Amino acid sequence: MPPGGLEPHPVSAPGSSATPAPAIIVVSDAGPLIALGRLDLIGLLGALFAEVQVPQAVIQECLARPDNPDALRIRQALDQGRLVACPTPLQTLAGLDAGESAAIVHAKATGAAVLLDERVGRQRALAMGLTVIGTLGVLVRARQRELIGPVGPLIAALRASGQRLSQPVVLRALVAVGEAAP
Repeated sequence: MPPGGLEPHPVSAPGSSATPAPAIIVVSDAGPLIALGRLDLIGLLGALFAEVQVPQAVIQECLARPDNPDALRIRQALDQGRLVACPTPLQTLAGLDAGESAAIVHAKATGAAVLLDERVGRQRALAMGLTVIGTLGVLVRARQRELIGPVGPLIAALRASGQRLSQPVVLRALVAVGEAAP
């Protein structure tokens, strides 16, 4: 059972009546993958995006503790092709860890959006003109498409697992899905 005693939320299966995934390709950093792995919601990515590319540097970070449930779920998604491994770019960005740098550089080179949670990395990606989506953005999109139930309990589970989420960002997410007043 995922953190906080939450049962995994159903994710629409291919061929279901749910709206098809938009034709958005994203490149992911480790943070969103680990967070969604903790919630057992990696499957949301395939329902929300056309393709999720993951640089090798990010894969190494995600699988550093291979026996953790989130790492096992990420490994399974890679093995099943729901996450697509891609090379780590040679170019690096100063002040960012290898995974963040790889995700941003690869997204910029391919014209993809980037899944990223860390504030400094997000600021750098936005300054480079990239579309940036964080873990909470994934949850909001999934809720808006009725792929998951309420977002509040998922945020509580993330916080209980040690995920740092700023209150203003949490409030914006809850307002976006109608779980808090503006």
